[in-house]
Amino acid sequence: MTLQDRLRWLLPAAFAWFATDQATKAWLKQALTPGVELTALGGAILVTPVNNPGAFLSLGAGLDDHARGLVFTVGVALVLAALLVWSLRAKTLGCLELLGAGSFLGGGLGNLLDRLRQDGMVFDFLNLGIGPLRTGIFNIADVGLMAGVALFVAGGFRGGMRRV
Repeated sequence: MTLQDRLRWLLPAAFAWFATDQATKAWLKQALTPGVELTALGGAILVTPVNNPGAFLSLGAGLDDHARGLVFTVGVALVLAALLVWSLRAKTLGCLELLGAGSFLGGGLGNLLDRLRQDGMVFDFLNLGIGPLRTGIFNIADVGLMAGVALFVAGGFRGGMRRV
């Protein structure tokens, strides 16, 4: 697969997740009142605005500011840069793996931009579940990260779909 072919799969996925994440965050920051929770579908969807200093499920939120900055800002930026370089250079990646890498990059960049703009915090707002069975609070960037991992793994199992 040529560099142009890889970019054709990688960049649209990254842009779509990044743009959707940033648009939803901007809209909800203006539309929601801090501390007020909105519900839909009988409580299956809760919209609860929070600023999360940690990662998934607030993992690492208890670290001191310096350590959190190193891990979640510098570390994440380095991982995303390495993923981009590797995705552009790896000759054996198929379409699904590239869509997965792009989705992961877009989601990661969305949360990284939050951290750079908001003193190390990420704006989270979605909580899904039924009764006591609920997710943690997350955002669209997190969905992009998880979709990216799922697509990458699926592509690996399928042999990368068809190689272009």
